[in-house]
Amino acid sequence: MKNTKLLCSLLLLSCITLFSQKDSKKVKSQISVEKNIFGVQAGLFGAWVYNETKLADNVALRTELGMDLALFGGTYYPKTGVVFYPTVTVEPRFYYNLNRRNKLNKKTEYNSGNFFSLKTSYGSDAFAISNYDVVINNHMKVVPKYGIRRSFGKNFEMEFSAGIGYLYDFDLKSSDTILDLGFRIGYRF
Repeated sequence: MKNTKLLCSLLLLSCITLFSQKDSKKVKSQISVEKNIFGVQAGLFGAWVYNETKLADNVALRTELGMDLALFGGTYYPKTGVVFYPTVTVEPRFYYNLNRRNKLNKKTEYNSGNFFSLKTSYGSDAFAISNYDVVINNHMKVVPKYGIRRSFGKNFEMEFSAGIGYLYDFDLKSSDTILDLGFRIGYRF
C-alpha cells in the first residue's frame, strides 16, 4: 500500500513537472526574423542580389546590389529608351506582424510578413546598359516604404512595396519627389 501511494505521488509529480515545462516553453518562444537570408530577385524594374541580416527580433538589415531599369521617351527620342544601371541599397526593415501571423497559424519563415522600411540607394553610370547613348547621373534615393513579403514553395518568395520619397541628383545638384513601387519574385539560397 505504501509503495502504491509513493508510486502515485511520483507519477502525479512528474506529470505536473512535464506540463509546467511545456507551458514555460510556449511563453519563452518568440517569433523572430531569420538570422541571415541570401537570394536573388527580379521584378518590373530590375534584378538584384540581396542579403537580410537580423538586427533585433523584428528588425532586419537588407543590403542589395542590382541593376535598376529606367524607361524614358518623349519628343527628344524617336522611340522609347531603356537603360539598366547599377545600384547599391541599404534598407532597415521592421517586420511588425510576425507574432500575429504566428498566432493565426500563418507562415512566418524567411521573414514572411508585412514591413515598414527606409530604403536608401545610390545609383550611378558606372556601367549602364541602354539602347541610346544616355548618361545616368549619380543620385541617391531615400524612400520610406510599406511592403509585404511572402514565401512560397521551398525557396521562392514574392514582395510588393510602395513608398514616396526623396531623390537627390549629385551631378545636377537638384532634388525631386519620387514614387517607388516594387513587385519582385525571388529565389533564396
